[in-house]
Amino acid sequence: MKRFVSFVFFAAIFGAAVVAVLPSRTVVAAGEGQAVLQADHALLQAIAKGDKAAADALLDADFTWTDRTGKTRTKAEILPDLPALAAESDTDLQVRDYDQVILVRGAHRIPSQDLDVRFVRAWVKRPAGWRALIYQETKIAEHLPEHRQGFGSPSGGAPVDCDNPCKTVPYKPEDPAAREVVAMWQAVERSVLDNDVDAWIPNFTDDFIFVTPDGGPPLDKADRIAMIKELKRTATVLVPPKVQSMQVWPFGDSAVMRSEHRPRSGKTLHVTRVFVKRAGHWQIAFGQQTTMEPPPSASALPAPK
Repeated sequence: MKRFVSFVFFAAIFGAAVVAVLPSRTVVAAGEGQAVLQADHALLQAIAKGDKAAADALLDADFTWTDRTGKTRTKAEILPDLPALAAESDTDLQVRDYDQVILVRGAHRIPSQDLDVRFVRAWVKRPAGWRALIYQETKIAEHLPEHRQGFGSPSGGAPVDCDNPCKTVPYKPEDPAAREVVAMWQAVERSVLDNDVDAWIPNFTDDFIFVTPDGGPPLDKADRIAMIKELKRTATVLVPPKVQSMQVWPFGDSAVMRSEHRPRSGKTLHVTRVFVKRAGHWQIAFGQQTTMEPPPSASALPAPK
């Protein structure tokens, strides 16, 4: 089951304009989606109360939290500091059900930082039950970004080197399904480099959603198709960012990928993707990127009193 709020959005690579935004609503899930919503609610309560035991039981051993600055913490690092995860009530809530992977996504405000973020919490079905694998936040821009980000760096007519990620990545999974996912994703990167929209289309589900690091409205499949066609029309080549780290968790016909990418220009990106296997072919169903801000320099820190 997949029920979600859609954003009708058109974007060109050199600008963007909102056509329409549908009213937000809370989605009521059923079956496994309802079970995940209950677990998700329990996790939020544990965070609010600082209940480490309750949170520990709901977080996967591989759990990571990536905040809006791109800082990532492990389960061991976050359990002693649960208040850092505190936020106001979730809005625009969506549940996206991919069998053994279920996403809870939406937006909320972080009072301590006085800002709004889009979040995704990826729940995975382990033998012991549903566990939160990933919690990622991406800031919401105060104004519509003039240029969309998260697609690579313009080559500017310079020779293109795409050995990483088009041919190789610094990740060699032993699991056959994980290898399939990585190979399929590399094919996507090659299609983006070539602005080959016909090769790109079959690798994405029709309900694909992409949360961009620029804080603008999420993009759907039609938006990305329009952007690739515009790139081809203008003979603009975007070079995919290099993979710095990657990990894939397969769960039957679903998989979660967590990775970090360094573009030719700009800051490193932290990325979560969800894949589903349909009719024997892996497709990307969801992606979210967060810009990794550099830590404050020693000179920027307040002087000790």
